[in-house]
Amino acid sequence: MSSPAARPAPPAEGFRTAREHRRLRAWERRVRSAGLPPLWAGRCTALSEPSRQAAAVRHTAATLAVLPKPYRLAFALLMRVFPVAVVLADPTGPLRGTSDRARPQRVADRLSTVPGCAELLRVSLALALHGALDGASTTPPQEPG
Repeated sequence: MSSPAARPAPPAEGFRTAREHRRLRAWERRVRSAGLPPLWAGRCTALSEPSRQAAAVRHTAATLAVLPKPYRLAFALLMRVFPVAVVLADPTGPLRGTSDRARPQRVADRLSTVPGCAELLRVSLALALHGALDGASTTPPQEPG
């Protein structure tokens, strides 16, 4: 029998267990369903390119997926209520596919004054920019302990 303190070596870069893969995909869905990518594109035009936006979503989701549990729960809750805040900030319709390029910027500006929403926008935009523009690896770091 092995000691409970002995842990297996972390997987090689790029390799994920099925559980880690499902967790990452769930976080990618959360990021997209919260409506963050259009707001990122409104704040930074470099994130309006589809390939960069996909890399941004992957990196943001990978980072959020490995946070300690209390932080993951807080971000999950914020992302569940964030679409309501978006609708309250601009009830004219969905941000996806809008022809008005300034509209996501206006919504992001309004939400940046709302506690909780401002933090979610700031943190997610920083992660998105890092993932999309710096070409960072989308392999999440290993969870501590």
